[in-house]
Amino acid sequence: MTEIINKLLSLGTLLSHIFLIIAIILLLIKKEKNFIKDFFGKHGLLFAWLIALFSAVLSLYYSEIVGFEPCSLCWWQRVFIYPQAIFLGIAYFKKEFQHSSLYAIVLSIIGGVIGIYQNALYYGAPQIGACDGSATAVSCTKLYILEFGYITIPIMSLTAFLLIIFFLNLARKSK
Repeated sequence: MTEIINKLLSLGTLLSHIFLIIAIILLLIKKEKNFIKDFFGKHGLLFAWLIALFSAVLSLYYSEIVGFEPCSLCWWQRVFIYPQAIFLGIAYFKKEFQHSSLYAIVLSIIGGVIGIYQNALYYGAPQIGACDGSATAVSCTKLYILEFGYITIPIMSLTAFLLIIFFLNLARKSK
């Protein structure tokens, strides 16, 4: 079952990368009518909330059910995604957008920077702090998942943060 979930999440991550590239290109093409801008501007808060919610639930699934022990950088990324699953949901149902979207973008930028650093560790960046897999921490470069030659849990996390930033920025511009 876990192998199927890994494949599906990896495929979703790959499709998200393709979506982001195509969407950004389409946004750069100045058109009067732009489906990406119109549709995701209108529903950006909903999509951002769903991504934050699924990210929180799936991180708990991997650590609490599958038994993947999160490293210190994974914990920091969780610090920046978990609150979004709550307050973006509240913002969506209460129709309060302005402040919540700004907070979520800031949290996603910080979480994304941590995700970039963790991904850089796979390519030889120097480790800082308790990410070396010593007796008190899991190594931040331990591979639990590797699909399509590059998709790991940190790539999934970074993708979630980028999608949240993308959707909320479109929604902010459409308001």
